[in-house]
Amino acid sequence: MKKKLVSVMLCAAMICALPMAVHAEDKITIGSVIMNNSGEWFAEVIKGQEDAAKELGVDFSIVSSDNEISKESDNVATFMAQQVDALVISPLAVDASIAAVETATKDAQIPVVTWNTTVDTDVTSHVGVVPSELGGNTGKYAVDYIKENFPDGCKLAIIGDSNYEIGIARCDGFKEAIKELTDAGTVEIVNEQDAELQEEGLDITEQILTANPDVQVIWCWNQTSLLGCAAALENAGKSDIVLMGTDMSVELAKDMLGDSITLQAITTQMPYDMGYQAVENAVKAVKGEEVEKEIMIPTYTYTKDNMDEIQTYIDEHEDLVG
Repeated sequence: MKKKLVSVMLCAAMICALPMAVHAEDKITIGSVIMNNSGEWFAEVIKGQEDAAKELGVDFSIVSSDNEISKESDNVATFMAQQVDALVISPLAVDASIAAVETATKDAQIPVVTWNTTVDTDVTSHVGVVPSELGGNTGKYAVDYIKENFPDGCKLAIIGDSNYEIGIARCDGFKEAIKELTDAGTVEIVNEQDAELQEEGLDITEQILTANPDVQVIWCWNQTSLLGCAAALENAGKSDIVLMGTDMSVELAKDMLGDSITLQAITTQMPYDMGYQAVENAVKAVKGEEVEKEIMIPTYTYTKDNMDEIQTYIDEHEDLVG
């Protein structure tokens, strides 16, 4: 009788333990929606996210919205249908992306971690930078550079953005930083146009060179427009125009080391860290661990004055571009 009782108790214990064992073997699944996958900056973010997923032992899928709100909504809906445990996303728009994000936060009630850009609804955590610092820190460097190299003042063009929250903030940060020079008349902003992708940056730069052949300094708000501007200046043989901008890449670093153009300063984010911490926070949230509501990644300004740092950047990032 005792043996039978012990046997029954053991069976009962095994049955009770079975759901817990199955649950323990289930892998956390993370879905990632990226704005687009153009350029080295996004490649570095993706690498950070993939490395975090691998090191944390979670299933991970990433899709691009190709800068289309409707596609972003479809991507989120697909992940919800797949019943992912958490979503990481760089929202395309503060307002227009609300519906897609709330599909996860309110309908599916899963953790959502935004990175790079924000959305006007509550999320679990946000990983990013202070956008105004990206433009502002280049602007601070530009002030000192212009005072030293253009004592009589200079004409400046801005290739900016009026569509995205982060782009507007970067441009505002740059203009606020150089305000002392524009107010004094030392700097004259002779042209200001929008460009996002590389081809647009090239075309806009060509237009600026035609409309303002006496321009002396150009600042670009993002990596791809900066790449386009650099190519246009090289094509035109304009090594005398000083170029500054946002978001470093291997190609831009090589331009800084060369002398075919004068690419003087780039303020950059740490996209790998941003991608890694976004996935890391999502996993923590799924596990019920404490997650910081907001994590700000520091920015850094590379300048042509420090060639060793630029070469180190190339050495550490060249594998991203094959």
